[in-house]
Amino acid sequence: MGYIYVDAVLYNPIDYTEFVEDRRRFEDVRRATLKSLVDTGATFPALPEDVVEKLGLPIHGEAETETATGREKVRLALAIIQIEDRIAASYVIVRPRGTTPLIGVVALEQMGFRVDPVTGKLVKGLPLML
Repeated sequence: MGYIYVDAVLYNPIDYTEFVEDRRRFEDVRRATLKSLVDTGATFPALPEDVVEKLGLPIHGEAETETATGREKVRLALAIIQIEDRIAASYVIVRPRGTTPLIGVVALEQMGFRVDPVTGKLVKGLPLML
């Protein structure tokens, strides 16, 4: 199976909440559509720092984590993520500028997606609420 990329829309969670509550127009919600790598080996989504800054994502602190390059302390931001017609709120790991956006298993499971290893595509199912 090769790499799986999806078009993911990332929203500023405060702007998006204000839109849902009819306190902000959708046109005024900060968002970006990014070609993102589906990474079933990653727990959380990850975004480049410049995207986090552009969207004004709130930083919720730091956490020690195990990454592909070893242990490191990372900053965590909060975002709303949309793939197709499914939406989830998730922490995102802030990565260096120019890195590939990743969608990890937490967001995929929240939205009810699974990866079909035969076709290499995302398949809609029910969200895991365990």
